[in-house]
Amino acid sequence: MDLIRDVLDKQVIDRNGSRIGKVDGLILSVTDDGPPKVAFIEMGPLTLVRRLSWHLHDWMPARLREAPPFRIPWSKVKDVGIDVEVDVDDKGTPIERYQEWLRRHVLRYIPGGRS
Repeated sequence: MDLIRDVLDKQVIDRNGSRIGKVDGLILSVTDDGPPKVAFIEMGPLTLVRRLSWHLHDWMPARLREAPPFRIPWSKVKDVGIDVEVDVDDKGTPIERYQEWLRRHVLRYIPGGRS
């Protein structure tokens, strides 16, 4: 599997079939006795901004800079295809709270943003 091509930026689907975001980063585990292994997929605005540009990080609102990225253990990944299916429920996760904040403060001002 090519991690960059097959996993990064793919839509993440939770166990209920809800789209909960995209894979913004990958966390590898490195040991002395073997090759690196994928430990987590990481989601969240901070991870994405770090990937795009460190300069954008300074422009982010403090609320977003302080929020830790949401990590899903690789052991919870059920399938990698067009989407990445995970055995996680998004209710009560930081991802759900962030998406609700976006709906209330950003998307409601964009025509068609809530559809």
